[in-house]
Amino acid sequence: MKNRPQTKTSRRAFLGTVAFGAAAATCGRVCRAASPVRSAFATAADRSAQAFAFHRPFDGGVLHAEYGSPVLGTETGPGGRQLLKVQFTGSVPPGAQVEVFAADGQQVAATVQDGTFQGTVLLADRISELKARATIDNAPQEIRTRVVWAKNSSRRFRCYIDDHSFCFRDIARRDYESIFDCFYLQRLRQLHREFGVKINLNCFNSTPERDFRLAMFPDKYKSEFEDNAHWLRLAFHAENEFPDIPYRDATPEKLAADFDLVAGELQRIAGSAYTAGLQIHWADVPPDCYQVLADRGVKMLPTRGRKPDSPEQKICDYHLPDAVLKYLVDNQGWMHFESGLIFYSGSTGGCDWTPVDQIVPNILRQIDVPATSHLINIAGHEQYWWPFYKNFVPDIYERYATAFRFVLDRGYRPIWIEDGFFGGAQ
Repeated sequence: MKNRPQTKTSRRAFLGTVAFGAAAATCGRVCRAASPVRSAFATAADRSAQAFAFHRPFDGGVLHAEYGSPVLGTETGPGGRQLLKVQFTGSVPPGAQVEVFAADGQQVAATVQDGTFQGTVLLADRISELKARATIDNAPQEIRTRVVWAKNSSRRFRCYIDDHSFCFRDIARRDYESIFDCFYLQRLRQLHREFGVKINLNCFNSTPERDFRLAMFPDKYKSEFEDNAHWLRLAFHAENEFPDIPYRDATPEKLAADFDLVAGELQRIAGSAYTAGLQIHWADVPPDCYQVLADRGVKMLPTRGRKPDSPEQKICDYHLPDAVLKYLVDNQGWMHFESGLIFYSGSTGGCDWTPVDQIVPNILRQIDVPATSHLINIAGHEQYWWPFYKNFVPDIYERYATAFRFVLDRGYRPIWIEDGFFGGAQ
């Protein structure tokens, strides 16, 4: 836990914008930006694919009834079933005729004008696929986009705190009678009692100095953790704080080994208070590690959006494609269909680095936009609570309290990110 100046790392900038949380053809697989060589020598088929594409809804984008464009609201269908009304738009080469089909294979009315096709469709399922067909350069072509519907979505917030190791060391060394004799956990319990919040602690296996590891923590507090699991849960974060960005180039085997090590110790220590609702240290693993997380119960991962021309370093983004990162600047969530993971942007600014008078403005920037208003993060890091830490924040409690007070007053409810679909929806 070094004092990392903001000019030397974008993790702080990332967590300051994430913590306190495209055409269909480009999103079918996860990759880095397209090769400039390939772009320079694009084939005719490539150019046709770019000219014939869905623009909205975004392939894999998570929508809800109050989302705003391209959602037009809901209607009641046969048998009282709720349907999501969505506008679709796309591009097509001049002179080509387009046929659009809903998930049930029924053709949907679409108009074509000036190289753009558009229409509306009613969707019934959590995941619905739209297809469009056209003949271009005498060759039949078909494109698709997939809509993810978070049914019964409402305004809710998640609290998670990263980088835990100090509290375990403190409890074990002092042999407390209760885990809440540790001042840090006592303060978190005070936040829960005052605001009814649920708090997720993302944990390291060892302290930065490697003078303590979870295997040294006794299991005698297990029943107490379980008695408080309705508001306090523990999850994997990384094996250690260092090296930085530990899983950026990790193999699936390496990530699985670290995950299983920490998860196993947390289950021994805390029993049913263990959860898979985590955040990965530095928010980065390669795409071939996604399935490792999904297989261990992870459903959603907080990340950030970034525009293609952003000067920010390309880290803390789970290696997501540029088109997806651009989408997440102004939108809430995106599903990676191969693994089932959902990456979401719920930033309201990290409590560690946000002064009390900026907490509310940061939250408002997120919740004033319908497309990003339903799911927000209130988050930070353990070390900033400890007086011995060189970057200790004396008013850290009030920063969290200010955030909780504000969102609760506006009808937000606390959730566990692993509950339901898309963090408490259906």
